[in-house]
Amino acid sequence: MRAMKWRLPLMSIYQPRFKRQFNDDEVTLPVLRGTYKPAPRTPAGADSEEDWSRVRKATPVNYLQPKSIEWLTSLPSDVRPMALVIQYPRIANVFALHWSNPATCRAYFDVLLVDHHGKRKGFPVDVYRDLWTLRDYYYSCF
Repeated sequence: MRAMKWRLPLMSIYQPRFKRQFNDDEVTLPVLRGTYKPAPRTPAGADSEEDWSRVRKATPVNYLQPKSIEWLTSLPSDVRPMALVIQYPRIANVFALHWSNPATCRAYFDVLLVDHHGKRKGFPVDVYRDLWTLRDYYYSCF
């Protein structure tokens, strides 16, 4: 008689990421000989004047790239956002990169021109005017 082999399903202790249940506030860190003390958390929005530039992963490019210069010269002279290019070249670089993708470019216009957080200082008037002119031109073309 043949012995029956039981095949148990292989079970892993690792679950897919979407099935894990965790909360950022309940993440446990290893405690080494009782020396770990959690840092006090500040409520969200309490430090609105905090400098977040040190938290960024990379420093944004703050000069016009060659592709941006080509994009700028391809625009009609009355639409060219010169104040934007001078004061915020990194934003002009993003426009040059995504100009041919209507969904991305329209979403970027929305992010720049509409204050969803209610706490932004906003752009200077000349840059704001350039952004609206550029947006109107883009919407008429695409």
